[in-house]
Order: sequence, then structure tokens, then C-alpha cells
Amino acid sequence: MPSRHELLHWRLQAILRDHTMPDLEYIGERSSYKSGNMVPHYRIGKAEVPVDAITEFEAEENNDAI
Repeated sequence: MPSRHELLHWRLQAILRDHTMPDLEYIGERSSYKSGNMVPHYRIGKAEVPVDAITEFEAEENNDAI
């Protein structure tokens, strides 16, 4: 069974594949400061965050597009 962190990583990958999100970027696997394990890291805004440090994630719909 996939872990919560694996599921979140897959969800983020699907969002990146299907949408343009300038504030979200996958930057590869690195050692996590939180667990010490090798985990996927993302750039969220200006911060580099290991997936195991993300406690919740909600994407907002922007209906202002022309």
C-alpha cells in the first residue's frame, strides 16, 4: 500500500502534468531534513520542501483566465 507521502507526490505530479503552476516545481529526490529519508522535493513559492514535510495541499481554481 502506498504511503501518504507517495500519494501526495503522485497527486502533485498529476497537478504539474495537467496544469501550469508557476509556484510549484518538482526538483528531484533529496534527503529530507524531517525524516532523513530520500524523498521527492518541491519548490513551493521560494521554499524547497520535502514531500514528507507537506501537511496539507489544496489547489485553487482560477476562473479569471481569458
